[in-house]
Amino acid sequence: MSLFNELKRRNVFRIAGIYAVVGWILMQVAGTLEESLNLPAWFDSVITAGLLIGFPIALLLAWAFEMTPEGVKPTELLSEDESSLPSSKKMEGLILIGIVAVLGMGTWQQMNDDPQDSVNHKNTTQNDIKSKFSTTFDISSDKSAELAISPNSIAVLPFKDLSQAGDQEYFSDGMAEEIINVLVRIDALKVTSRTSAFQFKGRNKGIPEIAKHLKVRYILEGSVRKSGKKLRITAQLIDANNDKHLWSDTFDRPLTTENIFAIQGEISNAILTELSEHLNFASKIKVNQSTSNLTAYELYLKAKPLFLKRKDLDIADQLLEQATLLDPKFAKAWEIRAALQTLMVSYNYTEKTFEHQSKRLFEFANKALAIEPDSAVAIASKALAMYDQIFNLVEKADMSQILADYNTALKIEPQNASAHNWKGLLFQSGGYLEKARASFQSCLDYEPFYSPCSANMEIVLAELGRDKEAINLYLSSLNRGLRKTESSPALAAMARLNMEILFKTSTNHKVLLAGWPKHDELYQAFKNPNEDHSDLVIEIMKFLKTNTHKLTQEVDIMLNPLGKIPEASVLGMWDAINYRGRQTAKFKAFIRNSGIYDFWIKTGFPPQCRQLSDSKIKDDFECD
Repeated sequence: MSLFNELKRRNVFRIAGIYAVVGWILMQVAGTLEESLNLPAWFDSVITAGLLIGFPIALLLAWAFEMTPEGVKPTELLSEDESSLPSSKKMEGLILIGIVAVLGMGTWQQMNDDPQDSVNHKNTTQNDIKSKFSTTFDISSDKSAELAISPNSIAVLPFKDLSQAGDQEYFSDGMAEEIINVLVRIDALKVTSRTSAFQFKGRNKGIPEIAKHLKVRYILEGSVRKSGKKLRITAQLIDANNDKHLWSDTFDRPLTTENIFAIQGEISNAILTELSEHLNFASKIKVNQSTSNLTAYELYLKAKPLFLKRKDLDIADQLLEQATLLDPKFAKAWEIRAALQTLMVSYNYTEKTFEHQSKRLFEFANKALAIEPDSAVAIASKALAMYDQIFNLVEKADMSQILADYNTALKIEPQNASAHNWKGLLFQSGGYLEKARASFQSCLDYEPFYSPCSANMEIVLAELGRDKEAINLYLSSLNRGLRKTESSPALAAMARLNMEILFKTSTNHKVLLAGWPKHDELYQAFKNPNEDHSDLVIEIMKFLKTNTHKLTQEVDIMLNPLGKIPEASVLGMWDAINYRGRQTAKFKAFIRNSGIYDFWIKTGFPPQCRQLSDSKIKDDFECD
C-alpha cells in the first residue's frame, strides 16, 4: 500500500483540512475578542502560536488513532468502514471548499490591509503604555533631531563633590547652578535648565548621550574639592558632536566668597570665548558678588534646593534666617526667604496663620528690593502674597496689579519658573484656563522637571476636558519621580476614565482620607457630578477634623470639584464636574469677595462665564 493511500485511509488529509479551517476561524475570533474586550496585545499571538504547535500533534494523532463509537482505537486495527470520518466525496468536497475559502479570505486581507496599519495595530497597546510613562522632553535618535540642535546650546551638569568627607554636595551643586544663572543672562546662549541637567546626577552616562537627551551641542562638567581653607575647582567644556574637550582648567584658590564668585566669572567667560564664533558676543560678563560672608553663602546654597523642591521649607527658612543674620545685605537670601513664608502655610510646614506669614513675606521681600530693586523673586513673591488673599479672603485681591507684578518679574528674569507657575495660578483662579495652560507650559519649557508646574498643568488639562493628557502627564511625572503621591489633583479625570484604583489610592493618602471608610461613595460622587454631594462634603469635612496630617490645599483640590467653596486653592473649581457648584450663591459670593469679578470687568470674562446686565442683582453673572 502506498504512503498516499495510507495517509488517506488514516484520515490525515481530512484532519489537516478541518484543522486548517477551524484554526483560521479561531484566529479571527481571537483577534476580534482582543479588540472588543480590550485584552492584552499578545492574546491573539498566543492563540496563533498554540494552533501552529497543535497542527503536527493533530496529524500524529490522526495517523495513530481513530475515534469510533466504541472509543479511541489504534488506526491499524480498523477497516475503512469503521472510520469516524466516512470516506465520501461530499465530506471531501466540503473540506476542499473550506480550504479554498480560507485561502481566499487570507489573500483578500493581505491585498486590502495597509502594511503600516498592521504595524500600528500590533504596537497600539505597547505604544499607549509607553506614551503614558515617557516624558515629552526626550528626543528621538534620528538625524532630523540631531540637526535641530542649536550650535549655541549648552548644559551645565552638577559638579562632582570630591571632598574627602563627601559632605559638600550642596556646595558642588550650588557651584554648577550659579554658573547656570550667569550663563542664562546671555541672550545668544541657549542654556538648559537646572532641573533638566541635574536629572543626570549620579547616572553613568556618556557626554554624547546626555547631550542628545538634553538637545545641546556643548556640555560643561566639573568637580569641587574643599579641604580646610583651600578650594579646588576643575571645569571642562566638551563638544558633544565629537566628544572633544574644547577647554579645561583647574582653579586652586583660598576658600573665600570673593574667590568663589571670581571663579564663576572666569569659567563663564572662558565658555563665551570658546563659543564666540557662534554667539556673536564680544564683551565679557561680570559676576556680582552677592555676599562677602562665606558661611551665609553656604547656608543659602543649602536652602535654595529645598525651596525649589517644596521640601522641608521650615528648615530652609531657618537656614536663610541664619544667613541674613550673618549678612543683612544678602538680597538673594532675603528673596528666597520671602517666597517661603506663605508656601510654608500651603505645604503645612508651619502652624502660623496666613496673616502672620504674609506680613513676614512683605517684610523680607521689601528688604530684598531695598538692596536689589530688580529682584524678580521678591517682586513675584509679593504678588503671590496678594494672590493668596483670594483664598483667605483677608481683603479683595487686586488681580490686575498681581498680573502686572508677575509680568514685571518675568521681564527681569524670563526663565523664572516660580513666576510662570504663579502667573498660571492667577489665570486659572479667574477661569482663564487656556491662558493658565500657556503659563504652565512656559514654565515647563524652561524647567521640564519642575513639579509644581507639572502638577498644576494636570489640573488645568482636566478642567479643559483633556483628561487623557492630564493622566499621561501625571503618570509621566510619577515615572520620573517628580510627583508627591499625596498630591493627585486630577481626580475628576481619573473618575471619568474609570481609573478606580488610581483614584482610591490617591484619596487614601494620609494627608487626605486615610482611615475613612467610604472611598467608594466619594468615587461614585465624582462619577455622578450632576447629583447633590453637599452631605458627603460635610461628612468628609467632619472626618478631616480628626486628621492631624491633612493638607488644606490638597483637601480643597479634592473637594472643589464637588462644590465646596475653596479655603486654600481654587484648583479644580472650573472642572466640568463642579457645574452645580458654580450655580450656587456661595460660589458667586466667593467670586465677588475675592476680587475675581473685578478682574473680569477689567480684562473680560472667561469663556465659560458672562455678565447678566438685565438681572435685578448687582454685579450678577453666570458660569457654565
